[in-house]
Amino acid sequence: MTPRWERSPGPPPLAGKPLLFDAVLRPHRSWSAKAFKVMLIAVIAANALVAAFFVAQGAFPVAGFLALDVVAIWLAFRWNYRAGHAAEYVQVAPGAVHVAAVDKDGAAAHWVLNPIWARVARDGRGVLVRARGGQMRVGSFLSPRECEGFAAALDAAIYRAKRGG
Repeated sequence: MTPRWERSPGPPPLAGKPLLFDAVLRPHRSWSAKAFKVMLIAVIAANALVAAFFVAQGAFPVAGFLALDVVAIWLAFRWNYRAGHAAEYVQVAPGAVHVAAVDKDGAAAHWVLNPIWARVARDGRGVLVRARGGQMRVGSFLSPRECEGFAAALDAAIYRAKRGG
């Protein structure tokens, strides 16, 4: 068997094997939907007060620009929350390292590697799972502290997988 990542059309059959490692990585979202609604209501209220002042002064176009401000904030948060639907799934079993990347639209890509060839390395933008034929970056959105913990846990799981579980 050659040491390389193989793209798989679907998840590998890991059901019969004991999982040594099973992680789901998702980008952090600092605000809940409720907090976003509260913030948007506060921005709308503040913009409405400012718009009322300018309309009373006869500067009608300012109200339109303030409305555009609210729309821009809403769109930015909508795109941000949509990007938050992306996820990475990492599983290690005695015969396979499986990485599935699900993008914001729900499309999944699966990669499989024999753990004998896998090496875990840490770099500035996530954790690398390397084999001689290539590498896969996982958790590029994690903080440096989270990357350290994830890399250590994944390395320990791959070590156990190399030993047969």
